[in-house]
Amino acid sequence: MAKEKRNLFLDYGGLIFNYDFNRETLQRAHKLALSYINSLDGREVSTQALETAHNKAIGTYLWARKQDNSEWTMNQIMVLMVSNLGITADVSHLENIYKFNDHNSTPYPHSRKVLAELAEKYKLGIISNLPHDSLLSELEREKMIKMFEPIVISYQVGVRKPHPKIYQTAMERANTTAKNSIFVSHDDFEVVGAENVGMKGILVKSLEEVIGIL
Repeated sequence: MAKEKRNLFLDYGGLIFNYDFNRETLQRAHKLALSYINSLDGREVSTQALETAHNKAIGTYLWARKQDNSEWTMNQIMVLMVSNLGITADVSHLENIYKFNDHNSTPYPHSRKVLAELAEKYKLGIISNLPHDSLLSELEREKMIKMFEPIVISYQVGVRKPHPKIYQTAMERANTTAKNSIFVSHDDFEVVGAENVGMKGILVKSLEEVIGIL
C-alpha cells in the first residue's frame, strides 16, 4: 500500500507568485474606479477626493487588523471608501475593479517546475493573507489552480496569519492533522504561527529552497 502523502501548505505572494502592489498599480485602479463613479448621475468626484477616501479606508483597515490579526473583505473596504466619499455606488463593482487592478501578479520563473516536483510527494495547499480572491483568477489564468487543494484565504476565515484559526481551517478543509502538515513561507512570523498549532514550519527565501529541505 502506498504511503499517504503529507499536506504541504504554501504561502502565495512572495513564494509562488510575485505579488506587486505599488503606486502605479494603485493609480490604475483609481482611474478605473473614478471613471465608473463619475458615470453615475453626472458626478464629478476628483482624483484627490477618491485617493483621500481610499487612503482613509485603508488606514482604518490596517489599524483594525493590527489589533488582533483580523481580516476584512475587499467589500468592507469599498463600503468604507464609498461612505468616505459620501456617494452611492455599486460596491461589488468597485470591489472587482480594485481586486483585479491594484496589483500585478505573475508566477516566479521556477514555480511551475518546483510545484510539479513537490506534488509528486505532497498534497499541496495554499494559505494566503488577502482581503479578496484575485489569486484564484491568477492561478486559473496560469493553469495552476488544480495543483492546490485547499486554497484558504484570510478574508474567508476572518483572520490573518499568524492567527491559529487560519492554519486550523486549512487543516480541517484538507481533512488532515498538524502532525501530517507542513507550512512554508518567506515570512518568519507566519512560520512561527504554523509551529504554534503543531505544524512543521519551514522558512525559505524562495520556493526552490523547499526542494533541498524536504
